[in-house]
Amino acid sequence: MGNKHSKKTNRLSKQLKEIEHLISPVAVPVNAGEVDFHSEKETYTFFLEPVIATAPQVDATEIVRQAQEGYGGWIAASHQEPEKRQELMPDDYQHPTGNQPEQLLHFFTVTDIHITDGEFPAHGIYSKCGGGIVSVYSEMMHYTTHVLDSAIHSVNAIHHQNPLDFGLSMGDNTNNAMYNELRWSIDIFDGKEINLDFGVNPNPRIGPRKDFYDDFMAVGLNQQIPWYQIIGNHDHIWPDKPLKAVSGDPSRRFLSRMEWMQEFFDTETQPRGHGFTAANLESGFACYSFEPKEGVPIKVIVLDNTQRDDEPNVLGYAHGSLDQERFDWLVEELEAGQQAGKLMIIAAHIPIGVEYQEPLTRPFMSWSTISPVPEQELIEKLQSYPNLILWVAGHRHRNTITPVKSPDPGQPERGFWVVETASLRDFPQNFRSFEILKNADDSISIVTKNINPTIRAGSFASIARSYAVAAQQIFNGRTELLPTGSCNGELLVSIAKPMPQKIGMAAELDIP
Repeated sequence: MGNKHSKKTNRLSKQLKEIEHLISPVAVPVNAGEVDFHSEKETYTFFLEPVIATAPQVDATEIVRQAQEGYGGWIAASHQEPEKRQELMPDDYQHPTGNQPEQLLHFFTVTDIHITDGEFPAHGIYSKCGGGIVSVYSEMMHYTTHVLDSAIHSVNAIHHQNPLDFGLSMGDNTNNAMYNELRWSIDIFDGKEINLDFGVNPNPRIGPRKDFYDDFMAVGLNQQIPWYQIIGNHDHIWPDKPLKAVSGDPSRRFLSRMEWMQEFFDTETQPRGHGFTAANLESGFACYSFEPKEGVPIKVIVLDNTQRDDEPNVLGYAHGSLDQERFDWLVEELEAGQQAGKLMIIAAHIPIGVEYQEPLTRPFMSWSTISPVPEQELIEKLQSYPNLILWVAGHRHRNTITPVKSPDPGQPERGFWVVETASLRDFPQNFRSFEILKNADDSISIVTKNINPTIRAGSFASIARSYAVAAQQIFNGRTELLPTGSCNGELLVSIAKPMPQKIGMAAELDIP
């Protein structure tokens, strides 16, 4: 058996090397979605539209031939207007004509970056590959730092056009829960020089395109934009992770939950700790809340709903889970926000109330069967808070939008939206922007759009996109909403009582 496995791995490794030489990025055509902008360092062009593949799905046995024929090519899709979604509104609801909404909040979410140490000797490809699981191995993992840097270019461009109030980095910054991967992600946000080499064997790759390991200077997030961090399962859970450094390199070591949070205090962007406090460091409790904009009655609750490090291994560690301590804390935060008349947003790595249309990931990524708080109990509790309007999440690498309807049609305000943001690593490599708007009839609109990282012809981000498209085709990825994988929406929400005519310094919603 061992010899057969070795031969299979060698064949796969050879095939991947052949593909690497054949796949080349396709230039993006000029279209109306181009926006030129000036950052602190250079002028760039980025593309608001999603992308679509230019080659059909093929069997994995034909990978090399399809690569020769342009496999992994892509073009920009046409502009996608946000679809108006009214599933949470009364059946007879009519959106006001001539509506001129007031913007309450503008923020971005980026998630599942999976910054990867390409020299780490325990990647999934060394133990298994197949089953349609692109996360085990795909060539774009080597370009993750460049894709994050490109996404920050786009964030800065959006901020120049319509200032952002804050951003959320929603977990799985790292792929292997290691110190060096986390530092690269924080340093890219901070705009530092990024060095992916290790002294023992710099630039270990053979052949072309090995220069993605070369030093580069990250553009850095605009200093006017505060960003907050959420913990993901890849950030702290690695089965049987050793406490010592890997391969004798002190930077290639696994982090505990407290050590992971500590790194966000070593930063040059705001706020220090990126949401975490000294109390979080002492307890390892990775939940907190904040109010992002003075005078605007909106509260963001950051919830750690990943599995505990000491939970038994039941089909892996990628499930959603809440112990009683985190659930009780969440209820206290919701009660306080409700009593204070705040609209509330929950930000967590793992979504709730979503459908799993394929059998492969459901057993491994859905809500834990051993969670002390079952998923349905959590949802029913959330539906008791009429000013909870939104749950934002990552984890599944998808851009789906799910309405969680009120259990009582006579009280539609007890429903809320669950909006997922796709991975920056895998196709379609999007992040999201969100605008919270107050409409003329006192309803709330949540306008969310998928945004692409900045792409320049021949750049590492462009190469990464070709590999992401190719991996989607090769593995027959479970991405929904094809061909683009993107989903923009204007999500309508009812509130129990009217908001003030104009949001002021001391405005409150006065929702009981």
